[in-house]
Amino acid sequence: MIPNTERLVYRRQFVIGTRYVGMDDWQRVALDDRLCLSVHPDLQVVQSIGPNSQLTLLGYLIDPEHPEWSDEEILQDIHQQCTSFEQLLEGVEHCGGRWILLFKRGNTLKLFHDSCGMRQVFYSVQPDGIWCASQAVTLATYIGAEVDENEDLRRFIQSKPFQSEENLWPGDGTPYAGIKHLPPNHSLDMQSGKVERFWPVKKLQPLAVEEAVSSACRMLIGSIEAIARRSDIMLPVTAGWDSRILLAASRGVSKQVYYYISLHPGLEEDSPDVAIPSRLLSRLGLAFHIHPSPEQMDEQFVRINRKNAQMRDLAKTRIIYQHYLHSQGKVNISGNYSEIARECYYDYHPNREVTGAFLARYTKLGKNPFVINSFDAWLKGIKDHEKWGINPLTLFEWEQIFGNWGAIYSAEQDIAIEEFSPFNNRKILTTLLAVKNSFGSRNFLYREMIRQMWPETLLEPINPMSAPSFLRKMGKEALRGGLYYGYQALKKGSGLLTSKRKEETT
Repeated sequence: MIPNTERLVYRRQFVIGTRYVGMDDWQRVALDDRLCLSVHPDLQVVQSIGPNSQLTLLGYLIDPEHPEWSDEEILQDIHQQCTSFEQLLEGVEHCGGRWILLFKRGNTLKLFHDSCGMRQVFYSVQPDGIWCASQAVTLATYIGAEVDENEDLRRFIQSKPFQSEENLWPGDGTPYAGIKHLPPNHSLDMQSGKVERFWPVKKLQPLAVEEAVSSACRMLIGSIEAIARRSDIMLPVTAGWDSRILLAASRGVSKQVYYYISLHPGLEEDSPDVAIPSRLLSRLGLAFHIHPSPEQMDEQFVRINRKNAQMRDLAKTRIIYQHYLHSQGKVNISGNYSEIARECYYDYHPNREVTGAFLARYTKLGKNPFVINSFDAWLKGIKDHEKWGINPLTLFEWEQIFGNWGAIYSAEQDIAIEEFSPFNNRKILTTLLAVKNSFGSRNFLYREMIRQMWPETLLEPINPMSAPSFLRKMGKEALRGGLYYGYQALKKGSGLLTSKRKEETT
């Protein structure tokens, strides 16, 4: 039997609308003379009110340059240094955490969220004004939105690719008519409902490896120190790069960290993701905890979380229930979003044209028109990517993969535990992306960072691959690359592919 079930309903969520909603113990804040903010008691709200403007924070901010600062101190420092929305964007560039900020100045009220959209925002333009909420299903409940009847959308939701790819959603749509998802790097005008891209706006300035490594290490260490000052923390460690670099960054507070791994169907105790960190933590003189997988989840718990966030039926979902039972009051540190900095995307033929159809294949979502059209619409918004100096697939990983799929698991976990991802920080990501890279993924950067922060954490291998697995992987990549370039050559030879003459300029 789950105790205090009312507290679990919409836990750590918010709703913005033209009236207050929620339970009696929800916090209520007037944003202006029209919009009302209703907040679950387990989601923090902080305000900084100045003579000409007002900042409202939902969630928590981390300043790696000042790990001793509280949310109130960070918000006040940012507020004192900004008189415009553009200055505010610059002021929070180095901040991590999981947050939403609302900026009010005069009659203007704008909303945006953390770098990777980890604290999600869903919105709808209604006759009485703008409504927003943490989840589409929550917003649909309060505004009475119906399920979208679009036939392509319906087929997509019922398709095997949608299920097998863990409900990866394309574009900014939702299953509900009139409800949209706010992507990372975009702001929402709370008067008009207009969404605008605010980043990137200029080309990344190249950084030398040494400068980037030193800066990124400093920010990662400061981020983990900051969260350790505020909460009891736990860090899952596997055989992979993302958890290894966070382990290295946690050296200064390692005696405070609860290092662990949670077993679930598909991850057994003899797996490298269990055996390797177990050996490594022992060699470092630190405890490593292996959590058994719960045999089953409480049906009431599952029912509540499906109401909260449309919880998926996955093997790793049992970890959420494990956290609910044993991790209350702690913050879980995650390596999510690190893949953006490592650029771990499809790299067989980097010069090919990126289209909605290609992205649909890349994400394994098939040929459904809803998917292709959604990705084509997103591509229109990044047509200037060349002048920004960012690979379109990097932005795709950032905004579409991790901005959608990546944020789902954090939302599902809200019923049980708060999560912190140090790489959910624009300054850290852009620092690493500013290093010129011609070697595929940026694992060479990570190895150097780990060596600088805690070299002993390299005593055990990272993502070791057996000889047969390595040969299969190399063969598969060579075949795919060869087939692509061979096909391009055949098209060119047959006249199907025409090279355009480069225009001369004077």
